[in-house]
Order: sequence, then structure tokens, then C-alpha cells
Amino acid sequence: MNATLRSPPRQATGSVLRQLWAVSAFFTRPAAIIRTYPRNALPRDLVAGLTVALVVLPQAIAYALIAELPPQMGLYAAIVGSIVGALWGSSHHLQTGPTNAASLLVLSVLLTISTPGTPDYLIVAGMMALLVGIFRLVIGLARLGILVNFVSDSVIVGFTAGAGLLIFLNQLRNLLRLNVASTPALGETLQGVVTHLDETHVPSLALGVGAILIILLLRRLSRRLPGPLIAMVATSFAVGLLGLGNQGVKVIGQLPRGLPPLTPLPLLELELIGKLSTGALAVAGIGLVEAMSIARSIASKTGQRLDSNQEFVGQGLANIACGFLSGYTCSGSFTRSAVNFEAGALTSLSSVFCGLFVLAAVLGLAPLAAYIPLSALAGVLAVTAYSLIDRRSMARIWRGGGGDRVIMVVTLLATLLLPLQFAVLTGILMSLAYYLLQTSTPQVRPVLPNDTFTHFVYRPDKPPCPQLGIIEILGDLYFGAVHHIEESIQENSDRNPSQRFLLLRMHSIEHCDVSGIHALEHIARTYREHGGDLYLTRVGESVMEIMRATGFDQFLGADHLL
Repeated sequence: MNATLRSPPRQATGSVLRQLWAVSAFFTRPAAIIRTYPRNALPRDLVAGLTVALVVLPQAIAYALIAELPPQMGLYAAIVGSIVGALWGSSHHLQTGPTNAASLLVLSVLLTISTPGTPDYLIVAGMMALLVGIFRLVIGLARLGILVNFVSDSVIVGFTAGAGLLIFLNQLRNLLRLNVASTPALGETLQGVVTHLDETHVPSLALGVGAILIILLLRRLSRRLPGPLIAMVATSFAVGLLGLGNQGVKVIGQLPRGLPPLTPLPLLELELIGKLSTGALAVAGIGLVEAMSIARSIASKTGQRLDSNQEFVGQGLANIACGFLSGYTCSGSFTRSAVNFEAGALTSLSSVFCGLFVLAAVLGLAPLAAYIPLSALAGVLAVTAYSLIDRRSMARIWRGGGGDRVIMVVTLLATLLLPLQFAVLTGILMSLAYYLLQTSTPQVRPVLPNDTFTHFVYRPDKPPCPQLGIIEILGDLYFGAVHHIEESIQENSDRNPSQRFLLLRMHSIEHCDVSGIHALEHIARTYREHGGDLYLTRVGESVMEIMRATGFDQFLGADHLL
């Protein structure tokens, strides 16, 4: 008896230990990377890290500008995000750091809580990164990575297109050097730009247009050239040489030199956490979908097997670290990840080297940022914003029609007209609703033998058998679909009242739950009450298991399972 009493606790203890061991494996990822690192990969990873660093330097500064944050916060997020995201992530090539979409979402959320340029604004940005990181970390540790599969590509395409338009329009004020306050509302932004258009500062506009032309020209020459970096260097040289800073051209100003400083965050301010939580959840969701889409697109070329839960842990830890180390919300970048892959990176250490190269640039080149004009950064962002509008994908979705077209259009309009966190959640909820609608209305159709009596086929032009109805269900028999299935079978019975017997073809049903069993019992009782019966054919093993477990096989009768 004592042994019996002690056994369950020992089993429970073993189960807990196994769960703790599984969770701890997420956090020991860096040790696994270093232990298995091939030495011959070092030269290629170093070159790839340096190449991506040349791209991320101007992007990090420009994206911080989108979020109305100091440029050093973008650089700190690039440094910390690259290193932490690579060491604790799953993909060999995913590059983590500031992104267009995340920066715009951050701006949309923070403007409702604080004022740009104030110390509180920086603290709130750090808190948002922390909350985003916690949401992503929890999803990864709970092994809920599969949830991102329920977000349609149409949501991403629609949101990024809308984000591109918002970024472009919001940067007009910096491109023209207009005294217009930043606002997440599209109408207010356009009204402010049009009202102050006569205040356009021509030298600032010339620098911005010059930066755009340099990037576009270099793209024609070679995609490998770091166009944004060269454009920023060229316009900064023009500012210093011609003394444009004294003529009203706004510049970034000198950046602080040093390691990313530790930022104390108000972890116990529940009111602030409540205000940030909805936006942080939206940013966490769209960022995870974006990151996994990027990682999978590259993994399809390399053959790497990805662990979405490990990637979510990496993205979560990267954001938590950015929150505490003076950065802001980060995510996976498609542009930089593609550059990382094309530059020949073999392992995730290439992103670690990228973060170290950016850190070296911050320590050595920070004073030169005093000459970077804001209008040139606005020009860089105008080009990148335009690239967010994936016209080819939008055209394919539009031609495909159906629910995907509706989801894309609604998400795009919601991005332009609603607060961004609600626009993202609208798109995600529409994807889930569309999925549920599709799965809850499976095709239920009567079939008849073909002319050679070798297959059952849908033949609405042929008269049905007067005694036996044969129906196939093309979908799962779960709680969301049973009402539709029962109604369809009842409609067939009403059309053919002489059919006292029913044969259900079950070969397409992969999943059946208790609600499905109850529906089958109800159908069987209905036919038996009219002197007939129900028969099932080609029932899969997974469905048979629940039929045996619930006793439905005995209720129906073994001779009724054909």
C-alpha cells in the first residue's frame, strides 16, 4: 500500500522534471550553437555580418525616426536585437532588429500615451518592448507557435502596404521640413502637410530628393551596394561642406558613444501596462507572423528545419533585452535577412557579428552623425516605404478573389483609417473567422456510382436511388461543422423522403470530436425512427478510435461499419 501511495508523486515529479528540462532547452540554445559551430563557416559569417551591418546602420537610425525616437535607440535595438535574436532563435539567416512595420506600430501606440521628445516617451517605448518580448516568450514556451499558421498572408500583404503608405505620408513633413506634429491619424497628417506646404524648406527638400536619387541609381547599378548608407554619407558630406546646418537644415546631432546603457523601467505601473497591453499584443502577433514568414522563405532555399517555438523564444528575449538596454521593439527584417543569406551566411553567428560591427561603428563613428540631415533620412524611408507595397502579391491575391481578397482590402483600409494595433487585430481576427467559416461549412453532397460502377461521383443530373441515400462529407466532423452537416443531410432527406437508409462516406474526415459523435447518433436515431438505418463506410483509424472510446461503434453496430 505504501508503495502504491508513493508511486503517483514519483510519476508526477518525473513529469514535472521532463517539462522543466524541455523548457530549459529553449534557453541553452547558445551553447548548442557554439558547440556545433563549424570552423570553416567563420570567414563567410564574418563577411555576411559586415555586409548586413552596412545596411542596418542607416536603417536603424531611419526606423527610429519613424517611431519618433532618438537615433541611438534604433542603433541599440539593432545591436541587442541582432545578437540576442540570433543566439536564442532557430533560423540561421533571420536578422532581428528595428523594422518599418514595428516602428510604425510603436509610434501609433506611444502617441496615445506620451509625447515624443520627452523622457517619459523613451521609458514607455522601453516598456512596450518588454511587454512585446514577454508575449512572444510566453507563446514560445507554451509551444503555441502553430498559432501563426492561422494568420493569412493577405493580412501581412494588406498591413505592410498600408504601413508603407502611412510611413511615406508621415515622412513628408521631414522631407519638406514642415513644422507639423506627428500624429497616427492619416487625415490629420495630410491636412497638416497641405496647410503648411508653403513653408517648404528648399535645401532640405533638395537633400531628401538627392538621397532618393542616389539610392535608385545605385540599385540600377548593383543591388549589393549599400545605397541608403552611401546616400546618408553623401548628404552628410554636403551638409558639412556647404554649412547647410546654419541654413536651417535639421540634423540628427552627435550620438552618445558607449555600450547600450541599462534603462530602469516602471515594472509595477499597472495602469501603464494596461494601456500598452493591447498594442503590445498586436505588435507581438504581427511580428511573429512576419519573422516566421521570412525565416520559412529562406529555409525553403537552404533546407533548414525550423523550430517556430524556439524562434518565438529568441524574438521574445531579444525584445526583453532591448527594453532594458535602451532599445525599442524589434522584429525580423526581410531586407536584412535576404542580404544576410545572399552574402553567404552559414549560421546564426553572422547576425551576432553584425551586432558587434554596429557596436564598433557606434563607438568609433558616433560624432559623424552630427551631420546627417533628417530630410535625407526621410528620403531613405520614402524609398523603403514604397518597397513595402508588394504590388505583385496584391495583384495575385486580387485575382484569386474570395475571402483572401476581402481580408487584404479590409486590413489595408483598417491600417489607413484605424489605430494600427486594432488594424492588425482586425486582420488576424478576420483570418481566424475565414478559417472557421471554411471548416464549419464542409461540402456535404450526394454521390452515385459512375457508369462503370468503379467510383462514387457527384452526379446531380442523375436520379437518386429511391431507397438508399449515399452522401460524402468533405471535411472534419467537429463541433463547428456538425450543425451544417446535419442540416445538409436533413435537406437531402426532405428532397428524397423515400430514402429510408443512409450511407455516409467518411474517407475525407480526419478529425471527429464528441459533438460529431452526438450528430451521428442523432442522424442514426432519425433514420431508425422512420424504419431505416445509418451505415458508415471508409472510416479512418483516428475517427474509429473516438467511436470506440465513446461506445458509438456498439450503438451503431459492427455490421454497419463497412
